[in-house]
Formats: sequence, structure tokens, C-alpha cells
Amino acid sequence: MKYTSLLSASIATLLLMSGCSTTTPKEEKALSLKEEQIKAANSLPSWVLNPQSNDGITAVGMSGYSRHGVKIMKPQAEMDARAKLAGQIQTFVSRSQKQALLATQVGGTDDMESVFSQSTKEVVKQVPLSGAVIVNQKMMENGDYYVQLVIKKREVMDELNERRDIYKKNLENANLTRKNIDDGMKVLDRMMDNLDKDIQ
Repeated sequence: MKYTSLLSASIATLLLMSGCSTTTPKEEKALSLKEEQIKAANSLPSWVLNPQSNDGITAVGMSGYSRHGVKIMKPQAEMDARAKLAGQIQTFVSRSQKQALLATQVGGTDDMESVFSQSTKEVVKQVPLSGAVIVNQKMMENGDYYVQLVIKKREVMDELNERRDIYKKNLENANLTRKNIDDGMKVLDRMMDNLDKDIQ
């Protein structure tokens, strides 16, 4: 009886040890992929991980490897960067818009905030990103291609100023009182002032 239980324990231990020491091809592939991803992430330039610009709004775009080469990858990375740049502009303007709404303390703030949010989305869609320039680009060892674009804040501000009428039109179409429309225009003025100060 002792011999049988000792034999069973030994077999169980061997099975456990052999199960732990071998990995399946699927597990090996997953481990190899993980190591490649860590190596690729560690080799990324700082401007990819933390894009910055003193006087502009910036974003980084990326394209995976293409057998057609850089002539295809670069435009794809630029397109990705432009989409992200539009998101950064949206954030830049929305932050100033919220500060202006809080500082102005207008009545019917929910309606006003809704009108301003919608107007800002509409305006940002119309801001041409043709002034955005490539400040960094790099093809990594794994074939990924990265591009950093920057657009000057002053250029964005000029485009926003040219589209002030969109805010006014949307305020008037929102069935707000005359006082709320006037207050909305004060919010717009304060928002533009905040953006202007942010640029300097």
C-alpha cells in the first residue's frame, strides 16, 4: 500500500514537472511576439512616445509595413497623423470653451454647452490642416513608419476667428432667448481670448 501511494505520488510529480517544462508551439509563438513588441516599443523615439511642440499642436501617425514601401507607408502615416491632429485641435478648443462657459456663468448652461460643443466640432472639421508640417519621421526595424506633424497654434486661431459666424448661427438656431444668445457671444469672445493667451 505504501509502495503504491509512493509510486502514484512520484508519477504525479513527474507529470507536473514535465507539464511545466514544455511549452506548446502556440505558447512559444506568443512569447516570441511579446518579446518583439517589447523590443519595438523600447526602440521608439521619444517624439513618438511623447510628441511635443512649443508653439504648435502636434500628433504622431503610424503606418504598418507595406511591401510597396515608403511611397505608400508615408501617406498612410500622414493621414493617421492628420486625423489625430484634428482630435488634438478639438481638445485644444474644447478646453478653452469649457473655461469660458464656467467663467461667464451664463444661464441655461446645458443648452449653451451643447450648442458650443456642436459648433466646435463643425468648426474643427472645417479647419484646413494644409499648414501642418512634418517635423519628424522614421521607419523602424520592424517596418512600422512614424510621422510627427505640427500645425502652428496661431494658424488654428486664425481659422477659428474666420468661422465665428458658425457659433453665432448655431446659437440663433438653438431657440435660445436673446439674452442667452448675447451671453453666448460673450462666451465666444472669452473663449477666443483664452485661446489667444494660450498661443502667446
